[in-house]
Amino acid sequence: MRLQLFDLVDESTALLQQKQPIFELVEEKVVGLFKQMLEGEDVDSIAFTSRIKSAKSLKEKMIRNKYYLTCKTALEVLELLPDLIGVKVECRFITDENKIYKQLLKHFKPSYNEYAQCISDSNVFLNLSMPQPQTQRNGFTLYRIDGYYMHEGERVNFEFQIKALVHRFWSEIEHQVVYKNPHIIFNDIFMKSVLSSIYDSLEVVDHQLQIVYEQMLAQSAQNTDFGMSEQGFKSYLARSINDIYSLKMVDSLGFTTDFKKCSAILSQYIYIKDFLNSDNPQIRMIDYFEHFNLLKISEIDFTQPIYLEKDFEHSDPFCDELGKYWQSVLNVDYEWHVFFVMLFAVEPDNNLEDFRKFIEILRNLIIERRWFDEVFNSCSTLVGQMAKDALVQCVAKSMISCGKIEIIFEDKLFKIMQVFRKHVDALSSFCTDDEQLETLLPDSLMHLERKLRSIY
Repeated sequence: MRLQLFDLVDESTALLQQKQPIFELVEEKVVGLFKQMLEGEDVDSIAFTSRIKSAKSLKEKMIRNKYYLTCKTALEVLELLPDLIGVKVECRFITDENKIYKQLLKHFKPSYNEYAQCISDSNVFLNLSMPQPQTQRNGFTLYRIDGYYMHEGERVNFEFQIKALVHRFWSEIEHQVVYKNPHIIFNDIFMKSVLSSIYDSLEVVDHQLQIVYEQMLAQSAQNTDFGMSEQGFKSYLARSINDIYSLKMVDSLGFTTDFKKCSAILSQYIYIKDFLNSDNPQIRMIDYFEHFNLLKISEIDFTQPIYLEKDFEHSDPFCDELGKYWQSVLNVDYEWHVFFVMLFAVEPDNNLEDFRKFIEILRNLIIERRWFDEVFNSCSTLVGQMAKDALVQCVAKSMISCGKIEIIFEDKLFKIMQVFRKHVDALSSFCTDDEQLETLLPDSLMHLERKLRSIY
């Protein structure tokens, strides 16, 4: 014969299932209300999550907390359960937890009772007499507030939590690694000491991340007044391209990837092409403002193939080698596909011409034209040009051999430029005639390729 307490457990879980539609309605209203309270406030709330107590969790809690000793009916169990509905707001840093809590206080009437009534919804009550943050059984703190919602005269309890990212991470550690692990001895002093040390380390990480985040905000604020400065306008272009990419990638595929470094090189390309030597940079700037705003409401499909108007050819060996490679992988390697979708979106004219200009500007970023014209000047024009063509083709082939999109990131291009210039200067200074250059060039090309590949 079964213990009588399990009859109450079964009745409670059955009532929980029966009232599920009511609880879902209350959950939606409570979450919506708290979102509204924090919307537009000077707090870094980043996400809301919520859940209704599951039957399994209710059963565990009833037995663990001995509800069967104090409750006689299933209704009493649900009324006693403080976290029938759980609502959690996540924020970036530990210091933000207190900011959010203080913002909540503004939305409730002062009360001498335990529960204060919400100003904008008289059905919502929070126990603001609870000291915050609460000290948990493990000794750590947590912003946890009991509340309830009056639905047609029936009280539905909910629990509201405020958690920074590191506190959310710590909760997962405790739940999955500690409490779910039957092999850990909870009263072991050494184990508690180790867990406490881990928690302290997480708080240090939180502080360091906050410093980094605030520094990023400060730099971003400095860049908002970009005027016509080179760095300011390139920053604007990069941010705009990255925002458009993120928005349209989610629309097209439902997720996004890191495009920041690609956005940076696209902004550099646009700046060099349209602003560096422009007679009317202000007009071009306005054109881009309007074009980017149009892109935000236009469709960019990352699932459809893209094509050039005809096969790519170029008189320069570097441009020809790299261009033919990119044309061959435009719709094969998805990283390159996405990049060129964005290039052709921000430069909406002729794809082939935009493709050509991008490769030419990339070459000029790596190989400074006036400097390169002067190397091997002690050799004949014919042999000197042959060596130059072989050297730039070597650069293109080494970039292609990497196969990754990182070859066009600014830091990689800068390193390629440094290695290439140093190598060519050394070769040019050593070779004083055609015979020496022709003799040393094959080994020099092999050496250059090894040095370039080491960059990746």
